[in-house]
Amino acid sequence: MSDTTLDELNSKSTFPPDESIAYLAREITRIYTRDLQNAIAVHGVLIGQYHFLRVLWERDQITQRELANAVGLKESTTFTALAGMEKQGLLTRKRDSDDRRKMTIKLTDKGRALRSNLIPAAKAVNDRPLTGLNPNEIFHLKTVLGKLRDNLTGDV
Repeated sequence: MSDTTLDELNSKSTFPPDESIAYLAREITRIYTRDLQNAIAVHGVLIGQYHFLRVLWERDQITQRELANAVGLKESTTFTALAGMEKQGLLTRKRDSDDRRKMTIKLTDKGRALRSNLIPAAKAVNDRPLTGLNPNEIFHLKTVLGKLRDNLTGDV
């Protein structure tokens, strides 16, 4: 046998988490999600609700299917979440008079008003880990992350 030790062989055949882009991305997402939930909870909003609000602030009065697709969830999951948000007075749901299968989602004044508090809270959570990075590093980080996303979705 060569001079290679068993420890060296084992270390070459393993895949430590800190060498996995997927693991690191999951850890970062988990921390971001936790911190964002903590930041928005004082406004009575859950993290799942925030994702719907974020889309609706940009594209209000869209169908439930469009909203589900924009957030990346199934319509059944979206239906349940939106029912709760409607009870909180954040949005209204209205059946389309021409196609009863379609449900149009519209923000209420209360749902729209949350934007002025939640966007700054989300921006603070987003910016905190960028401390110590210069603008060039941030630009390259965003560029590389965009390329990873495009590779995963096949948008290359």
